[in-house]
Amino acid sequence: MLSTKNVVVVEAWNTTTTQTQTQSQPLHRPSLIHPTFYWSYNCEVLFPGWPGSNRAMYALALIFVFFLAFFAEWLVRCSDAASNVKPGADKLAKVAFRTAMYAVKSGFSYLVILAVVSFNGGIFLAAVLGHAFGFVVFRGRAFRSVGRVDG
Repeated sequence: MLSTKNVVVVEAWNTTTTQTQTQSQPLHRPSLIHPTFYWSYNCEVLFPGWPGSNRAMYALALIFVFFLAFFAEWLVRCSDAASNVKPGADKLAKVAFRTAMYAVKSGFSYLVILAVVSFNGGIFLAAVLGHAFGFVVFRGRAFRSVGRVDG
């Protein structure tokens, strides 16, 4: 691709012919991704066009991300509890159950990460608060009697 001032020359290869097209475009197009956090309800989170510019849908997106993070912490607690399944249980079943729990927890965690990559400050705060609240409810209380709290 050759560029001169404001004209970009692009060679387009087609199966039928070879031709050169000249397009007038600015050399620097605006990016669709925000490189820094921004505070607006007009954003896209996880899916194209969602929540869009609707404030109610943005509130729903915040609640959705909060509960994704919250349930990711719950699944960590469930997988910890799954390690204490009956001592006489089938080892293959125990490993399969813990693997399934880990896969679902990883899926929830990756969805939270993808939501945070939208660089929206509200979504970021919802994810952090969801993880923090989930830790307090599920894992903080679970290890209190043992005297150990770990992440």
